[in-house]
Amino acid sequence: MRVRSLTLHWSKRHWALLTSLLLVFCLVMPQWASAHAYIVKASPEENELLVTAPQRLTLEFNESLQTAFYDIKITGPDGNQAGDGNVQIDSERPHIMETGLKPGLADGTYLVNWKAVSADGHPISGAYVFHIGEPTGAPAGLKDLASGSGATGGPLKWIVSFTDWIQYLGLSVILGTLAFLLLRIAPASLLREPMEAPGSYKLFWISYAASSFAALISLPLNTLYESGVNIGEFSWALLGSALKLTSFGQIWMLQMLIAMLLAVTLLSGYDLDRSLRVRIWSSYGSLVLVLGWLLTHAMTGHPAAAEQRVLAVAMDFVHLAAAAFWIGALTAMAVCLPALTNRLPAKLRGEVYWAAIRRFTVWGIGAVAVLVATGIYGSLVILPAPLLNSLFTTAYGLVLIGKILLLIVMIGFALIHAKRARAATGKQLSGSLKAELVTGAIILALAAVLTHLSPGQPAPVGPYKGTQTTDDGSVITLQVSPNVVGENQFEVSIKRADGSIVKDLEQVTLSLIHLDMDMGIYEITIPKNDTGVYKAEDYISMPGKWSIQVHALTRSLDALDAEFKIEAAKP
Repeated sequence: MRVRSLTLHWSKRHWALLTSLLLVFCLVMPQWASAHAYIVKASPEENELLVTAPQRLTLEFNESLQTAFYDIKITGPDGNQAGDGNVQIDSERPHIMETGLKPGLADGTYLVNWKAVSADGHPISGAYVFHIGEPTGAPAGLKDLASGSGATGGPLKWIVSFTDWIQYLGLSVILGTLAFLLLRIAPASLLREPMEAPGSYKLFWISYAASSFAALISLPLNTLYESGVNIGEFSWALLGSALKLTSFGQIWMLQMLIAMLLAVTLLSGYDLDRSLRVRIWSSYGSLVLVLGWLLTHAMTGHPAAAEQRVLAVAMDFVHLAAAAFWIGALTAMAVCLPALTNRLPAKLRGEVYWAAIRRFTVWGIGAVAVLVATGIYGSLVILPAPLLNSLFTTAYGLVLIGKILLLIVMIGFALIHAKRARAATGKQLSGSLKAELVTGAIILALAAVLTHLSPGQPAPVGPYKGTQTTDDGSVITLQVSPNVVGENQFEVSIKRADGSIVKDLEQVTLSLIHLDMDMGIYEITIPKNDTGVYKAEDYISMPGKWSIQVHALTRSLDALDAEFKIEAAKP
């Protein structure tokens, strides 16, 4: 059975129209979604002052939580646990986590420390305080705890990212080599059957072994990562919980099934005892299975938490598949194509070699168009607004910029190769092709890192200093240092329009309101003094954007007001 050759006879105008439609589609379709869950409402609220002790504590998140590896610990002012230990996620409302409190709690400040696994499979944790009766100050160690919607995992997430990268590389080589042989990018005149190419068998099995091993060890690694336990606490029961209760565990079982089926189809594709038709269809089966394996990775990443989940996962899968095809086919071109053309007389090698490069260029143009379009979509869906701020002030955004720059470099190599292919002159591609491959491998590494980075965590911004002018010309200056979660120094100075310091103030009140979550109002009162500079040591318990409203009252009962907006970072 002969496999039909697939050749695209599209003009530049057709490609430009297709690319434009894809870009427009990506710009108008996405629904904003923040990867990693975060609290949208808490009861009791952040810094809430309660007259009597509550019976329950409820945390409401922006998205559903997974029913594994979650907990809430409430520590009282005496250091003892105030929760009743019955922590649960509401089965009908899986975005709500709650627990009961012990009766008869004493007055003071209570620390809430929680952890969970968000819908996209990433562990999150946070901490905040509330007060019963008179506050007793910031609990010791608050600044060392994660707050808000921060992701956890530490160094382990980089090991998990490494296993993802190995899978991406291995699957890319298998996919690209299959495409190189089945889609007739390889010179058909040199192959008696599609899978007959020197080096392809070794490429398949090295890549398969690496991908399968990385996938196999990813289960215990992800279990440790999502549960947050030490390696000494690892157990089979913990592994069972990951398989039954987490999305990654369920998808991992699907990956193992795909891996076993892929071994069968790869063997069948090279089994000379089978008919040519069976071997060809087995090879196409391998192609479908590799695409299915890549799809499972899209189902466990940030798109899994998007508002339009199916569309977001589909776009991420197409993005990953396009990158895998490009990088994998380049590998096949570097390994298999020279060996094939060396079978020909010397005078024919160049002609056949450059013809294959030109055929790959047609597919490469389509891959680039898909990568750009789906990349824009993914950025719009995952990065929180404002987009430019998230792009340049978060670790996710900076890694994404690096990925974009490397993609541009890769496209530059591709243009050089396309130009040489049109001219059909010179020696075969070697050094530049390897450089393009290395660039592609680094891009896949960055893609694996992005999977485990939170796009919503701001970079450290340093101490804050701002100035506002009131209607009567007075100048109010606010300084917050170090402007991170934990203990901070708040300093307010007020000057008249003539530059003199206002010293007749009865008190200065700071009202702190978190702008990303509804956590209530936290007030700091600074009593009068003779210096004209008002300082207070207090704490910020949540990263992100805050509104600080300064209210100063003079002895003549005149009010001086100003509002400042700061962005506090994690310590």
